Amino acid sequence: MKNNFDFLRISAALMVLFSHQFALLGRTEPAVLPGISFGEMGVCIFFSISGYLVSQSWMRDPYALRFMTRRLLRIWPGLFVATCFCALVIGPIATNLPLQAYLRAPEMHRFFGILRLKIQFNLPGVFLDTPFPRAVNGSLWSIPLELSCYGVLLVAGILRLLNFRWIIVIMLAGLAFQYFRMDYAAVDQIASYKIRYGLFFGSGCCMWLFKDYRPRHRMIGMAVLVTSIALGLCLNQYLLASLLAVPYISVVIGTSSTPVMCRFGRFGDLSYGVYIYAFPVQQTLIWATGGHLPFLAYLAASTLVTLLLAYASWHGVEAPALRMKPGAGSISS
Repeated sequence: MKNNFDFLRISAALMVLFSHQFALLGRTEPAVLPGISFGEMGVCIFFSISGYLVSQSWMRDPYALRFMTRRLLRIWPGLFVATCFCALVIGPIATNLPLQAYLRAPEMHRFFGILRLKIQFNLPGVFLDTPFPRAVNGSLWSIPLELSCYGVLLVAGILRLLNFRWIIVIMLAGLAFQYFRMDYAAVDQIASYKIRYGLFFGSGCCMWLFKDYRPRHRMIGMAVLVTSIALGLCLNQYLLASLLAVPYISVVIGTSSTPVMCRFGRFGDLSYGVYIYAFPVQQTLIWATGGHLPFLAYLAASTLVTLLLAYASWHGVEAPALRMKPGAGSISS
């Protein structure tokens, strides 16, 4: 039976695109909840879904080499083409340097460190005068973080900790308590992001491990959800409310089969392509027009161009790579 995960993933990717359109035009990103932008919420949804599906993939085929191969085939081929597109197509067009100087610049060569998951955001002489200067693809920061979550899951699987699911819950609760007790963001923003989105990934993982515990009656689930959100809001802990609610909502919606939503995958899973191409497309359009067009014009144009590139990425790069996956699992797992 078809599910709604493709709809949920493309919605999360478009939330990131929508949010970044404000930031790249020098505006404040709109918030879903106080302190949580649409883009951050989209990333929370991505990590929740990923935790659920990737833990499912491991439990169905618990072999380390096959697991690692599947994960790399899902991430790296699309990332390789997107990186080359930014460095060898957008860069030479948008740089203010002569072509030879651009190609010889150490900064351009360092940009390919992205392929070793050493994320670089700048290319020499590119986007120097945009409202959000220099950043070529600011969305890529989350990819090493997601791969590190895969690594933690792999270690937990090898150690057979996933067979003791209550231990996972206790560990996750302890990490959440420590995170919300301390202001990590004030000390180390990178560490804060790692723990924050790791918690969403872990919560998604628990949604799979406890799939037989999920309420059979949706009214019970909704009561728990409303209570969780109310608790977070009363404590002014909006991120906590999101952590309690988003993984549950994502999995409930994703595992359902809604007449319209379940058909979103008929054109392919475009979400990863949207995520890795939206930012450079948006920056290029702003650079080319001087940032003088209306907001909605930029949003419409960048969404259209990004979807076209995502379609080409899925059918030309990602899907062919995923057909080489070893072992069990669906093409998107």
